[in-house]
Amino acid sequence: MQDKISVIMPAYNEGDNIYHNISETVRVFNNLRGTYEIIVVDDGSRDNTYQEAQRAAEIYPTVLVKKNDDNQGKGSSLKYGFQLATGELIVFLDADLDLHPEQLDTLFQVMDQTGSDVVIGSKRHPHSQLNYPLDRKIISNIYALLLRLLFRLPLKDTQTGLKIYKTEVLRKIFPRILCKGYAFDVELLANAHGFGYKITEAPVILNFRREARWGRIGLYTLYKTGLDTLAIFYRMYILKYYQRALPQIEAFPRVSIIIAAKDFNHYAQEAIERCRNLNYPDFEIIFLPDPPCQIPYEEVKVVPTGPVVPSKKRDLGVAASSGQIIAFLDDDAYPVRDWLMNAARYFNDPDIAAIGGPAATPEEDSTMQKASGAIYASLMMGGNQGYRYIPKTYREVDDYPTCNLIVKKSDFEKVGGFNTNFWPGEDTFLCLKLTRELKRKIVYDPDVLVYHHRRPLFLPHLRQIKSYGLHRGYFVKRFPKTSLRISYFLPTLLILGLSLGWLTVFSYPMLFSIYLLGLGIYLTMAFLTGLKSFRLKMALGIFSGIILSHFTYGICFIKGLMSRRLPEE
Repeated sequence: MQDKISVIMPAYNEGDNIYHNISETVRVFNNLRGTYEIIVVDDGSRDNTYQEAQRAAEIYPTVLVKKNDDNQGKGSSLKYGFQLATGELIVFLDADLDLHPEQLDTLFQVMDQTGSDVVIGSKRHPHSQLNYPLDRKIISNIYALLLRLLFRLPLKDTQTGLKIYKTEVLRKIFPRILCKGYAFDVELLANAHGFGYKITEAPVILNFRREARWGRIGLYTLYKTGLDTLAIFYRMYILKYYQRALPQIEAFPRVSIIIAAKDFNHYAQEAIERCRNLNYPDFEIIFLPDPPCQIPYEEVKVVPTGPVVPSKKRDLGVAASSGQIIAFLDDDAYPVRDWLMNAARYFNDPDIAAIGGPAATPEEDSTMQKASGAIYASLMMGGNQGYRYIPKTYREVDDYPTCNLIVKKSDFEKVGGFNTNFWPGEDTFLCLKLTRELKRKIVYDPDVLVYHHRRPLFLPHLRQIKSYGLHRGYFVKRFPKTSLRISYFLPTLLILGLSLGWLTVFSYPMLFSIYLLGLGIYLTMAFLTGLKSFRLKMALGIFSGIILSHFTYGICFIKGLMSRRLPEE
């Protein structure tokens, strides 16, 4: 074996075994007569996995250990590891070693003999030896049949955690991948097959000793896996998403990250710390609190603004910036490690003024915060704008929130910045100027991802909904080019129908029957939306939260629509 090998080991809560398993992997690769590196990515473990892996790295110079601050999914960890890899061949190896790395010699031989670009271990290979529970065999067989029907993959198994890829394959495919967890392997292999790479299966010896760390086979796991798989099918065959040409990163201009806040709080500290660890070569952080304050980061520029609205703060932040690119971030949001790197591929396109991405709800948020996030992301509340809250496919947009918006400074200055007292709604005002006055594009990329802490149900969430409804109703008159849309009227029309429909019982019994049918469908849809969480407390919160959100937004939308002027003007 002449090529350098990069072994990527994603690990989650493997503290009892990781030191031994790394040692075993080192022993195996020392006998392969080639150069290698082992990259262990701890995916936000709650035990001592990271410390034990670091202990192994202190002994073995070929081992590199990195850590996600929170649990992002196996796919995300593999992607992180690949960004650090320097080998010509990439090995995916599960850290539990249910599949021992000694078997890799067989996979390497298959790659050499067949000239394949990808070789995967397969439980369904006729020469495989399995110690595997019956229930998992049944589920695996059903899922394999589904994949053959959907994607016409010439493979009998995609989920076994032992794979070898040529680096060129992953370099082409990884930027297109959206799944972070359940169906990650399927998305990767379906794209490899779609781009014409040769994939071959090899036999494995599997000794299944315990429940998998990467997700137990329960109803929720099956539901999410099925949902993610169908989403891949939709992106591949309906949207043709994976076939689009991706822009290439040509330069890394300096980026100024602008964080507006009232004060230096726990969330703001988290946002700054995550920004300090970004994978990007040239950036600065500008923090804008109301009063002067001391923060424990010398490299962060602090610009006290006094008690002004966020739009004014951000204008002041841009004035103090030295970057060619401005990245706006809320103080209760934090970016993933490759936030700026993923946005960088759009910086050189003169037609693009801004790049946005999803603001997903963090896993560590409370149940009621997660319920709030689920309401925003749902079809019933977010409508066709659910992409703002969970990763969806690439698209062009004309209105995007500043909790995660990256703008070219030259274009920002051409339109005079925000220059408004609106809040919320300052982002609508800015985007309107960028798209209508400058005729520039705003693009959405799901990999330009931040996590945004939600306001919990019920009162904090509803106060935010109230403000959104009031401003959107007013903007229908003030900025009709981006706000005069039927989707913004639907909650108001809905509550009018639900509130007044019962009056038909006196004069129009047939209409009353239709009203009852519509009410039943509405309540059923809200209930089913809540059930997606598979948690009773959260499901009830989502169900009642959707109804209260619709009424709050709808009433405030009417108030905004009838207002001659908003107080901040």
